[in-house]
Amino acid sequence: MKKLVLISILIFSLNAFAQTITRGPNIGEVYFFGFTVTQGDDGIYHSVDFGDVALCTDSTTQNSYNMTAIAADKTIGGLYHINMNGGLYYSNDYGFSYSWEYKHSNISPFISSGENDGFVYKHMASHSENFGSDFYSHNTNGFFGIIKYAEIDAGSDMGYCISRKYNIPDTIYFFKAYNHFDSLEIKKKLIFNWSDNIELSRGNSSGEIFLCNKSTNKLYHSLDFGENWVLKNYFSCPNLPIVGVSGGRQDGEIYLHVVYTQVMGQRRHVYIYHSLDYGETFTVYHPVSIGPDPIYANFIAEDTLVEPGDTVQFTDLSNDAETWEWDFNNDEIIDSYEQNPTYIYQDTGYYTVKLNITGEAVEDYGIRYDYIHVDNITNSEIFQKHDTDFIIFPIPAKDVINVNLYFEVTKIQLLDLTGRLVKNINTNPTIKNSLVELSVTDIPSGIYLLLLKAKSPGNTITKKILINK
Repeated sequence: MKKLVLISILIFSLNAFAQTITRGPNIGEVYFFGFTVTQGDDGIYHSVDFGDVALCTDSTTQNSYNMTAIAADKTIGGLYHINMNGGLYYSNDYGFSYSWEYKHSNISPFISSGENDGFVYKHMASHSENFGSDFYSHNTNGFFGIIKYAEIDAGSDMGYCISRKYNIPDTIYFFKAYNHFDSLEIKKKLIFNWSDNIELSRGNSSGEIFLCNKSTNKLYHSLDFGENWVLKNYFSCPNLPIVGVSGGRQDGEIYLHVVYTQVMGQRRHVYIYHSLDYGETFTVYHPVSIGPDPIYANFIAEDTLVEPGDTVQFTDLSNDAETWEWDFNNDEIIDSYEQNPTYIYQDTGYYTVKLNITGEAVEDYGIRYDYIHVDNITNSEIFQKHDTDFIIFPIPAKDVINVNLYFEVTKIQLLDLTGRLVKNINTNPTIKNSLVELSVTDIPSGIYLLLLKAKSPGNTITKKILINK
């Protein structure tokens, strides 16, 4: 199986509101929906190594072709699923086709497994303590609006849910629930569109919750029951959507379920993104692969902070593209048809860049919002001069790269030209006006991108470097 490491600038459709991936009771254990070669519909896959290798446990029964949600029980081998008719089924043998037992009817696709054996929740409305045979209703005092998603807390009888209101299109309400959703209190008003596709997933510890806005491809994390949120990642390939999210069994662990299908099903792929640092970086596994790799749009700029009149070099990172259409300032006017074009920005401001591609009967686009920052950098408090925001020498490098910094950085990374992480060179904060020596003795010869993330105002700058052994 393919394995690679990505940083936050990269990311690559199943039911929009169902739970498509769920953690098992053991570290590294996940269940997820995936395609099969013999069946066009989804089957259930089980992995015990974080998604690197997965076994299809069910793709043949009458249940497999109309599943809408899955949730793993605390019990070893225990798995629930909901079908399109609202039927709840339970397996005590990892979801194998012969092991399903019908449990209940009229169940919505919002199901969550509990922290005790046999506990399963029907969003915030009710829960069962005997593997779904009987359900106890919740009072839900304090709730208002229309529910969008619900999740329980790790290690307690608390929970979370989000709602929307018809007359307020730009706000999502986040609630903390007590005593099996008998009472709720609003903790946060989130500035999201009411129609955004949002999924919640608990982490490993009580009070830890992940929120993924799958409409904007942004991943947030909270450690204090939703009081405060930190944006952990912003995935910038909007037509390669994340379809499912699941927290793991370790601190900082999260899984993303990414599904790609193209050309009338000739390209069908499932990726499992696994992170141990709260979603800042991911190891990507490719357990289900049918047909050629997916076609998608992606790109990077050599410099993202420039002065008026500067030329910016763009590099296409798309897979199997045949044509390119670039819009460098989001005005819906095509500025270039080249694969790796340059563009001169004349006026100050933030610019959104969009790339449309075509390839083998597939059209796709990648967009980076406020990606290019044009400013009079000579007057900036952060960067003394654009040509000397950092100086790299020697060029080409052999064993060591020296970087003379004129601003504080929080992260230094080496990427290949596809944007994949090659090496975390320095993860400690580096002070302004310092000389940093970076060892590249273990890096093969080639052209790379050096990425530096500024401490303030948070700009990420990349420049090409050459390593020649």
